[in-house]
Amino acid sequence: MLPRRDVGPFARLLRWVMLTGNRQHVTAVVLLVGYVLTAPVGHALLPHGHHLGGRDATVPLLSTMLSGTFLIFSIVVSINSLFVSGEQNPLDQQFGRVQSVVEFRRQLEGVVDEAHVPASPGPLVRTLSGEILERAQQLEDEMVTADIDARENVSAYVEDLAEETGRMNEGLDGAASPLDVTVAMMNYNHDRQINDLRRIRAEHTDALSPSAEEAIDELLRLLQYFAAARQYFKTLYTKSEFASLSRWLVLTSVPAVAVTATFLHYLAWAPESHLLVAAIEAISFAPFLLVASYVLRVTTVSRQTSAAGQFAATDGSRGAIDGIDSD
Repeated sequence: MLPRRDVGPFARLLRWVMLTGNRQHVTAVVLLVGYVLTAPVGHALLPHGHHLGGRDATVPLLSTMLSGTFLIFSIVVSINSLFVSGEQNPLDQQFGRVQSVVEFRRQLEGVVDEAHVPASPGPLVRTLSGEILERAQQLEDEMVTADIDARENVSAYVEDLAEETGRMNEGLDGAASPLDVTVAMMNYNHDRQINDLRRIRAEHTDALSPSAEEAIDELLRLLQYFAAARQYFKTLYTKSEFASLSRWLVLTSVPAVAVTATFLHYLAWAPESHLLVAAIEAISFAPFLLVASYVLRVTTVSRQTSAAGQFAATDGSRGAIDGIDSD
């Protein structure tokens, strides 16, 4: 197993906020930090800042937040309605989707020469990565009689493939959910690996024996199966994420609307307290921060797992958050 790369505290914090952190915990932490900076700290730095909680500033802000909560709630419900409607397909299409999964597993079992491949995402990816490394090693062994340039290119390719696969397998330790598996697979650049392997075959056709050609074909097929599995698991994760967002948005929006509306209704009898106003504002912001935390993770995963088939059409900014690669 490859040693873990040293990651600074900022990278670990960034990874927690963008990927690994529980979305409710991330929302609560951001709300707490915002409240502390706005209420006790802000009040201490601004001795005359009690007017910030005055009715002239409070009523328009809370009214806007109340309207925005209704709007964002309706938008998220509409998005989830699209997901639900996408599941309402005729019986033949539903059966075709089931058949496609069964056919995928059957073909993969034929490639890896096993009677049964694991059904769980984590073990299935480990099986794929193990077979990929085994075929890569077979290819390197078949190149012992080839010219030096071909041997060096294949050895460099296998070394890079083993390093990237090792990092992914390290991330799979303890992976239990589609999110854990997707995050572990996130920076596995199968597009580049496929492209590099095809380039090696094109440049050294004369140096490849029939058995080496067969090893390359099998390795390419395994990488393509890996690409399909990653996209499928990402789809499962995305559906689960939006379902979780809908549930928690209901649990957050209803209390936020109730508290904000009650405060506005009884504003004339409410004490003029900067801490109280800051607390009400923090509660009204909760649905927005919750949606932001979920959208941030979904977009991060989508960006990091974008693929272009056998085209290496990724830019340098895709892996800019290096802390995402490892803990």
